[in-house]
Amino acid sequence: MKWLLAIVLILILGILSYSATQHHLDAKAARMQHGNDEDRRLAKELREISRKIDQGKYLYR
Repeated sequence: MKWLLAIVLILILGILSYSATQHHLDAKAARMQHGNDEDRRLAKELREISRKIDQGKYLYR
């Protein structure tokens, strides 16, 4: 029974960290969007990485 609880907790932790990473990238991109040209270019790249994470492209690399 304890091993089942451990597996469930690990899965929950994985899902939360995945979601937190994507949220962090989106929030940083939103802040950078209001900066200079370099910041806006970096914000676009961060959004692209976030979309790729959402599609699972960076999840298993």
